[in-house]
Amino acid sequence: MAKRQPLNVFDFAIRAEKEGIDFYTKAAKKFTDSDLKNLFLKLAKEEAVHLKLFTELKMKADTLDIDQILRDPDIDDYMEAIVQDGLFPKGDTVNKRLERVDSPVAAAVMAMAAEKNAILLYSELAKLSRDREQKKLFEKIVKEEKSHVVMVRNVRADHDPAYAAMAFGRFF
Repeated sequence: MAKRQPLNVFDFAIRAEKEGIDFYTKAAKKFTDSDLKNLFLKLAKEEAVHLKLFTELKMKADTLDIDQILRDPDIDDYMEAIVQDGLFPKGDTVNKRLERVDSPVAAAVMAMAAEKNAILLYSELAKLSRDREQKKLFEKIVKEEKSHVVMVRNVRADHDPAYAAMAFGRFF
């Protein structure tokens, strides 16, 4: 296995949020269903808020010379995979993946996977953060990402009766 590079926490978080904005904005343009379009636009706006928070915290950390590099050798392979691959598809990959997304259900599945990865990543970063303010910010973002999973889940259930029955025990 290749030697792991040190992870600059804020650079990665900023990149992930930018990729999320790009993904959700493009996904919103792809669908005409108003619930799905509105969900993706809302998620893009919330990712923009996260981007602003991480950017501000990075500037503060730079000013105060707070360590932003995660040096924990116990980061597991899963975390490393998330860091290397990112939370969202990016660049041409976004367009290619969205071309294959032919239904609201498929879009919701893709969004849910990204949001769950964000929860896992930011939870781990909160646990490993040495700075109290950083830790609180990561914990706050985790709560917001959890609410995103619930929103995506509800939209998926609205478009997938079998999923709704499994997830909520309701039938249409």
